[in-house]
Amino acid sequence: MRALGFFAALMAVVAVGACSSGGGNGFEDGGSDDSGSNGDSTSTDGSKPNDSGNKPDTSFGFDSSPGNDAADDSSTDASFNFDGFGKSDGNYCFDDDGDGWTTCQGDCNDHDSLINPCAFDTNDPNDPVGVDGVDNDCDGTIDNVHTCDGTLTAGHDTTASHYASAMDICDNSKCTVVVGATFYGPNNQYAHRITKQMGTNFSPHKGTFMAFLSSGTADDDIDTTSYTPGDGTNLNNTFTHPDPLKAINNVNPCGTGKDEPTTVNDYSELRLTLRAPINAGSFTFDFNFLSEEYPMYVCHGFNDTFLAELTSQQYTTPFQIAFDPNGHRINVNNSFFQDCTTITNTDNLGYTHTCTGALSLLAKTGYELKYGQTSFTLGNGNKGSGATDWLKTTAPIQPGEQFTLSFIVFDEGDGLMDTAINLDNFRWNSTTISTPVTAR
Repeated sequence: MRALGFFAALMAVVAVGACSSGGGNGFEDGGSDDSGSNGDSTSTDGSKPNDSGNKPDTSFGFDSSPGNDAADDSSTDASFNFDGFGKSDGNYCFDDDGDGWTTCQGDCNDHDSLINPCAFDTNDPNDPVGVDGVDNDCDGTIDNVHTCDGTLTAGHDTTASHYASAMDICDNSKCTVVVGATFYGPNNQYAHRITKQMGTNFSPHKGTFMAFLSSGTADDDIDTTSYTPGDGTNLNNTFTHPDPLKAINNVNPCGTGKDEPTTVNDYSELRLTLRAPINAGSFTFDFNFLSEEYPMYVCHGFNDTFLAELTSQQYTTPFQIAFDPNGHRINVNNSFFQDCTTITNTDNLGYTHTCTGALSLLAKTGYELKYGQTSFTLGNGNKGSGATDWLKTTAPIQPGEQFTLSFIVFDEGDGLMDTAINLDNFRWNSTTISTPVTAR
């Protein structure tokens, strides 16, 4: 009788199944919020989903007292918690790996804490996760990435979270990744755009759209005929410089340095609060930088700038993560300029810079034009403008942490002559690094 009772209990456990319907997603419902706030409930370090309602039941239900087999009928055995993780309500929802996700909530491998709906998958053959043949994020597909820009519309979108989607920062099906999104500081709707192209030669690296921020109007000659950033789009706003450099740290190609002002012009910032996947050690995004201040105002203090600032467990105050090979910020003085006209000392600008790409690569961006088009020139204004090609920045994060990433563009010295940044192809990496890296 006792053996049969135990067998009946085992069959009852099997019949109940691994879990019941109606389990949560591992996070309280917060989602993306353009105000920058969120209602997510997480642990204090942001690394664990809130699973307070699905804690393991540690009271084992085995009857350790021998004898009185008659009392051990099948109904009594069926109420056993068996391995100690069954919920007291009879719904057997396990969290054997202790990652905060039960089988009822979608954990498809309860023996590996790095596999659950808050992990990431990728099809990148250079990342170990991309070639592991495992459904790391439990979405039912092996080695795939989430996409989220298919429903966007090109234009001066005013919803900040849409720009995260345009960059390919996507929520998992059961896990919120984009916790918050906002346009911080002065917010001119024409200074940002969701676009399918920037001129003839710059197109998204992933998906259909990319994010486009500017210190003027975020347009090109395809979106807006006869768009001319060189004529100067003054947005007429000023804002506090988020991190002004002293001259010693702001050396330009002429070998001199200037203190940066504490106030800048035409400030535009997209600020994102993100939750890192549990199996991520870093992230990467692609960008390219264009400026009408190049080449005339290199070394002259009109140092329009792009900043990418990370605030995280490692960087408790905003830390600039995008630099050129000389350790300089991505600004008018950066050495990554590639699509432009080569400058030599004979141009009387005080420096030499060799462009490996032709100015014609900026066709239809507006940044290939002479200053003021053909109506006037300023010194060597016939040189046109300049841009980098696509670059990529990779930065460290802690698995599962919540962090803030800000993308900032502004004019320095005046509010004229636009500068712009395109952002796309954000992705998570399982590899860990110690410091940020920017490369071609």
